[in-house]
Amino acid sequence: NADAVQMVHALARLFRISISKGHELIPVAREIEHATSYLQIQKYRYKNQFTYHFDVDPACNEYLCNKITLQPIIENAITHGIGNRHGGGTVTIATQADTDNWRITVQDDGCGVDTVSPDGLPPPKASGITSLANVRHRVEFITKGRLYFNSKKDRGTTVTILLPRER
Repeated sequence: NADAVQMVHALARLFRISISKGHELIPVAREIEHATSYLQIQKYRYKNQFTYHFDVDPACNEYLCNKITLQPIIENAITHGIGNRHGGGTVTIATQADTDNWRITVQDDGCGVDTVSPDGLPPPKASGITSLANVRHRVEFITKGRLYFNSKKDRGTTVTILLPRER
């Protein structure tokens, strides 16, 4: 019963933040809260096959980012990186402020990929647009930011989003 209560609360937070009163941009603190709720649900689903931690610079908490930016990236890390790796793994989410910009990084120690498509992302699946391409499009179009994908076979993947400082 305690697990069910925790999952219902996490799901409620996930839905509440995803709606965000119709706003496309939200403070990164809310996006981190959304990612935390998603990770709590996935940790239960995957029966503790992975761990996660956050390294959040408090100076970044009020900077704006696209809502539902981290969830698809984290989902890829769990599903394609750690889920395919014997023994589980770790997902690390970090924020850091630079001089003119700030960044969000999602890093996993999963199986990684050895090929990328010409746009610098993993090759798309037969089903069409990938979640990373969708996130990249929203980041570039709405916030004028950049998404960088770096992966090494058997060593993990890092996705970095560089955004302008906007509160």
